[in-house]
Amino acid sequence: MEVKVLLDGDIAVVSLSGRIEVEKTQSFKNACLQNFKDKKIVFCMKNLNFVGSSGIQSFFGVLNDLNAANKMHAKIVGLNPDFERLFKFTECASLELHESVEGAIQSF
Repeated sequence: MEVKVLLDGDIAVVSLSGRIEVEKTQSFKNACLQNFKDKKIVFCMKNLNFVGSSGIQSFFGVLNDLNAANKMHAKIVGLNPDFERLFKFTECASLELHESVEGAIQSF
């Protein structure tokens, strides 16, 4: 997985691309805690690929855990329709989906 970070004021826009696998979610969580604790963050996932639905559910769980524990303030953009349907069936109540990075930034 590749990660690119752009700063827009006090908001970090993290663009994710490539493949993410279930085995990598814990290291991703640790990296988020180390770099984005107590920050506003937008995860752009339009170029991210998952290995099966369990991979995306695990990934959403990590984001939800971080957001729910007030360790970061996260928004998600760029989910393809299939992943968005899966997202709606997970317990990610503290995460907001947005259609665009600009919309997510304005919602803070």
